[in-house]
Amino acid sequence: MSGETYLVLGATGRQGRAVVKALIGKDSSTKIVVSSRNPESKSAKELSELEQVTKVVKADFFDGASITSAIAESGASRIWFTTDFWSIPFFKRTRKTEAKLGANVIDAIKSSTGINHIVYSSVGDADNVSEKVHHFWGKADVEKYMKEQLKDSDTTFSIIRPCAFFENVDDAVNFNPLKKGAVKMLTYPDKPVKWIACEDIGKAVAIMLTDPSTYAGKTIEAAAAKHTGLEMAEALAEASGVQCKYDMSMPRFALWLFLSDLYHMILFFESNDDGGYTADIEEFKEIVPDAQDGKAFFEAMGAWHNGEAFGG
Repeated sequence: MSGETYLVLGATGRQGRAVVKALIGKDSSTKIVVSSRNPESKSAKELSELEQVTKVVKADFFDGASITSAIAESGASRIWFTTDFWSIPFFKRTRKTEAKLGANVIDAIKSSTGINHIVYSSVGDADNVSEKVHHFWGKADVEKYMKEQLKDSDTTFSIIRPCAFFENVDDAVNFNPLKKGAVKMLTYPDKPVKWIACEDIGKAVAIMLTDPSTYAGKTIEAAAAKHTGLEMAEALAEASGVQCKYDMSMPRFALWLFLSDLYHMILFFESNDDGGYTADIEEFKEIVPDAQDGKAFFEAMGAWHNGEAFGG
């Protein structure tokens, strides 16, 4: 890692923070620059207080010029980024818009100098689902554009495709805080889903960023565990010491009516007995051997959303 400066674009998001943490974990002397749409935000300032974070730069994925400026200001040689469909304002939230956000980043990288490797966090089986799952296909479009634009470039790239985030079971922003004695998801209780913690995505990204000779040109499907809803409730009970139940967070009809994108994603999850995603858990654990299963994830959380510690 010596001599490299890493730019983590969108560093205040869940994955971005995990990437920063993992890069620091690999080498406490590494130089990291982070970007935020608002460098004065609380989350950006918290990152700036880390000794290894040398600078916070402003970058807005809707503004290609701001990304180009952030790259130049960072002096970075390696970059991580993702695109977030759900952060796009509702009436602009389309596959095309997400693809444009990714294209803005790639165009900025292509026009910059000194960037030798990038890692893009996409989504598992991005191009292997119904085209009605727009937040998957938007990322597939970013992958395709990156491959086209960088094929004759000196900048190499890698892609990681994470499956469902464990963090989604404690997501107050989307009306699903983890309440004492219950875990909620969108799938039927007996249907398996493949899962991964953002911390483990970050660990994999750090490895891919720091070892381009191994990972350049590769796409990694990333899953750390497979659990049904009932098994997640059991894992939470074991970790918390509290008897837990599983509930569906939204009736299937309501999901179809109001959140069509998620409805078709859930159909993909339930399309086979392997949790939909094709990611091989054991293959991913060759990269991140200590990747967490459900119980380990809950044990690491250690508390309900309201802050009450498990076992209390």
